[in-house]
Amino acid sequence: MKISYNRIAGGSIERLAALSDGIFAVAMTILVLDLRVPAVETVHSERDLGGALIALVPRLLP
Repeated sequence: MKISYNRIAGGSIERLAALSDGIFAVAMTILVLDLRVPAVETVHSERDLGGALIALVPRLLP
């Protein structure tokens, strides 16, 4: 008696493909935007972190 993967997993290959496509899309978006975490030396408080993150906004808007 042969049991298919779809029957065991309770889903279909399309769901797995959609999940992997979503993960790939998020990873590619991060790579394309080329965002970098602000340097630790420049962030000493929440206000400094906020300023560093606001400085990244022009890179997000075309």
